[in-house]
Amino acid sequence: MLSDEQIQDFRHSLRFLEREFERQMKSETGCCGVTLAQCHLLLELDILKKTSIKTIAGILELDKSTLSRTIDSLVTENLITRLVLKEDRRITEIALTDKGKKTVQKINKMCNEYYSKLFDEIPDKNHKTIINGIKIFAEAMNIFRKKSSKKNSKCCK
Repeated sequence: MLSDEQIQDFRHSLRFLEREFERQMKSETGCCGVTLAQCHLLLELDILKKTSIKTIAGILELDKSTLSRTIDSLVTENLITRLVLKEDRRITEIALTDKGKKTVQKINKMCNEYYSKLFDEIPDKNHKTIINGIKIFAEAMNIFRKKSSKKNSKCCK
């Protein structure tokens, strides 16, 4: 069990990390002219290739109305296409357009270059520890959030 002092030190480091992520998103990599929500949707679509709105809503954990606005803006910008299935008109699939694929490539290139340079500042022996630690911590946050949302409790930083 961590002491209060350790927790406070961790929280301080986490706030610092959050500010660095915000700065990185604004200046270093941005999201190539799209919002963060649009960026996340584009990157997931790049992995999935084609998917239903219901599926992507579950992955991104967004309600349909929020996701619908994001999709509408990406369709307008010709970054994704929307297709109503002939077999079941209740299902709408989305996929990247060629322009969307190019945008994803640009996002990936910029982010990969940024994080590669960042890892150059860290001794090689620590790379695996950091990558695994981030995965474990993100999964724990996700599990805790889901448990907490059932109880309707709030968390502070």
